Amino acid sequence: MVASIPVTPSLGIDTSAVYKSTDSYNYSRIPLGTTIRAQNGRMYVFVQASAGIADATASVLTEPAMTVAGGAGAYTTRSGAVSTGDRFWIESNAI
Repeated sequence: MVASIPVTPSLGIDTSAVYKSTDSYNYSRIPLGTTIRAQNGRMYVFVQASAGIADATASVLTEPAMTVAGGAGAYTTRSGAVSTGDRFWIESNAI
């Protein structure tokens, strides 16, 4: 069972954050595969980039590794451009 990470409801989660592999404090704080439903009704999954991906790019999610790469997939990057190894939230294309 994955341990929960406390989240202050009034603050929420920053789905635009990108955690670099060099950020030893935040990099492993959220388990890969964590999912949330945002105010816009879409699901967000916390993933790791297996290649560089530009912002607003359709991406393919690989399970159970929870890695993503640009391609004709069911998710879209919304955190800006990401590099290989970066961890971030990816948005589902469907509600």
